[in-house]
Amino acid sequence: MKSTLTAVALMAAALVVPLAGQAPKAFPGLDVRAPVQPRPFVAAGATYLVYELHIANLSSRITTIDAIEVRDRAALPSASPLLRLERDALEAALYRPGASGDPAQKRTLAAGQTTFAFMWIALRTSVVPASLTHRFDVRMASPPAQPSAGPANATPVPVEDALTIRGVEIPVSKKPVPIVGPPLEGDLWLAANGPDNDVGHRRTLLALAGEARIAQRLAIDWVRLFEDGRTFRGDPLSNESYRAFGARVLAVADGTIIDTVDGIPENVPDPVARAVQITPATLGGNSILLQIGDETYATYAHLQPGSLRVTKGARVRKGQVLALVGNTGNSSEPHLHFQVADGPKAFDAEGIPYALASFDVEAAPAQVTAAIREVGGTLGIDPTTLAAWLKTPAQRRERELPLLNTILNFGDSQAGR
Repeated sequence: MKSTLTAVALMAAALVVPLAGQAPKAFPGLDVRAPVQPRPFVAAGATYLVYELHIANLSSRITTIDAIEVRDRAALPSASPLLRLERDALEAALYRPGASGDPAQKRTLAAGQTTFAFMWIALRTSVVPASLTHRFDVRMASPPAQPSAGPANATPVPVEDALTIRGVEIPVSKKPVPIVGPPLEGDLWLAANGPDNDVGHRRTLLALAGEARIAQRLAIDWVRLFEDGRTFRGDPLSNESYRAFGARVLAVADGTIIDTVDGIPENVPDPVARAVQITPATLGGNSILLQIGDETYATYAHLQPGSLRVTKGARVRKGQVLALVGNTGNSSEPHLHFQVADGPKAFDAEGIPYALASFDVEAAPAQVTAAIREVGGTLGIDPTTLAAWLKTPAQRRERELPLLNTILNFGDSQAGR
């Protein structure tokens, strides 16, 4: 049973209990909660800590967050923070429901409002903290008060207090990440919408049963490129034109099929149009939920109707063919949505990190991100650029999670042959 980590932010200095009828100049009212412990994982040679802070303003005063700082709880005070977010970086990491188009509004909370901070820490050393502690620089404002003396039309005097709040300690999970085999086979697979702090998967909070969760926290949409850098050849409105369509989907580990969905028709490739109404039941299209360990469940989504080779309750072996890649549910073109989470509901669980036992990087994320362009309503890469990358020997990576826009080769599987 997981427990929600709760930390109510308090002032750094002790507060003296006020006499009746008096109040401290500024009493912090932020309630900060971390629903999941960060579980360290390795990607592109670095170790990452990924988690969220749910920040609610319980005071009656408008509160503006100016900075969030994260430190190793055991580090000396003089040590550099693991992460400091302020200005543009802070606004990019925040999401406040109902905020206007002004990015600064995401860090300003009226009474009762909540914002979410998406934390993404790349550790500078191989030392992983046992626990994190946080610092918040905030300003608390009250409505301007009319001066008690002077002309009636005098400019009201605003009341604002700057505070530093220290605390909100979060243990770093000691659970190891599951090491899994490839979900697919072959070359030129692109990790679209892959692990990154700014992608839609990372920011998709779904409250399907009374509690907001991020099942897709580290999910990847695997699309496959042709050697000309496109995901399709021929008619872009035909699923058969896409290289990913019909690719064999593999069990990443020994396990038990917990649930399946089949019978949802294929979409016509399109950024918006869908063959069925998108609901919690159709979101993943035809799908498979595979339990591969305690509190460890792999989801395969958007599969071809009628292609599933397993049923609920079946035991499967690592590398076994489960289904074929399709374009069903909330999908714009043929691809495999793959994620690992901690519960037996595909989209009502918390996404957890995992690592592939091995894969070959054909192009690194920074290269690919800079080169991606739109082609016929989907994405593509200049063929000359892709050809140049492929002339360079692929780099073998082991026990890592591919990041956003990695192009890799899973290798060839002998399963089902």
